Amino acid sequence: MNNLNPWEYTELEFPGQLAYLTVSCTTRCNFKCDFCSKKDHAATDLDYAILENALSDSLRLGLRKVELTGGEALLYPHFWDVVAHLRENDVMVQLVTNGSLIDRELAEKLANARINVAISLTTLDPEEFSRVTGGRGEHRAVVETLEHLGNAGYRSDRYPMFALHSLGSRKNFGELDSLRAFAARKGCGFVLNRAIPVGGLRADNVPSTTDLKLFLERESGDRPVSVPFSGDTPCNRLKAGCYIGSDAKVRPCSAIDIEVGDLREESIATIWRDSDILDRCRTMDRHLEGTCATCPERHRCYGCRAVAYATWGSLTGPDPGCFRFTEDMHFNSRQGGSA
Repeated sequence: MNNLNPWEYTELEFPGQLAYLTVSCTTRCNFKCDFCSKKDHAATDLDYAILENALSDSLRLGLRKVELTGGEALLYPHFWDVVAHLRENDVMVQLVTNGSLIDRELAEKLANARINVAISLTTLDPEEFSRVTGGRGEHRAVVETLEHLGNAGYRSDRYPMFALHSLGSRKNFGELDSLRAFAARKGCGFVLNRAIPVGGLRADNVPSTTDLKLFLERESGDRPVSVPFSGDTPCNRLKAGCYIGSDAKVRPCSAIDIEVGDLREESIATIWRDSDILDRCRTMDRHLEGTCATCPERHRCYGCRAVAYATWGSLTGPDPGCFRFTEDMHFNSRQGGSA
């Protein structure tokens, strides 16, 4: 368990299994974080009947894990209905939350339901935290939430698990060591969320690959680092599942804005079976290009496809945010962007 990062990786039991879903059940949020892609969206809730049908269909396809996110998933009117449906079918539930709504009573309720909880936190500075959250959040509330969860039985290495999720942008990269140490003091795990290069390869929000490798090496201790993800655990979201948005649209993942289906028009089973893009994602190691195609770790890691897509316009291009990246700057013009 210590070497497993369940926030990035999902075990597959058979080929073609739909083992994992990320569900953005609402755009409602009590924060307005400056880095959030949904901060200016109108409040939208995913139709519960549509979601219930999708989950039921997914169970027949081997569903084992669901990550609930938003907006703020705890504001979804049917949050506990979804949890009950999933836990009755022995599906692991993971919640990504800003943490501000979790008091002692709710922490115990989440623990009793064995829901893994990830708290999004990018800074320990109270003033910067207020600025990042649009003036709607207090750092103190997050600290209290971690204490409530710890008292309710949450740990970093056994279920129910809790962790800090920190976006590693160039702006806050120097604070990540402090955030990781803070998480350790609170008894919770730590997961680095890689920044998506808005503006392409030279985006000013993405840290250098050298800084990324140094951070991951410090995080790993004595274990060698070979892939650009926390705990040296590769992300296999695209092989294991897909993303359902609050608009009922299906995409490969939350950070790849390619619509592959609409649950108002067809079932998740049909989309999962018939989408050429999702099929390519499930077999991504066969389609990789550039540095990723020749990487010695390619059979267990395919890099971050969201970073590749944001940079090249291609799901199969090399991951320029990986410390193994050696491609020149003209990959896109040589290969051409493609899904």
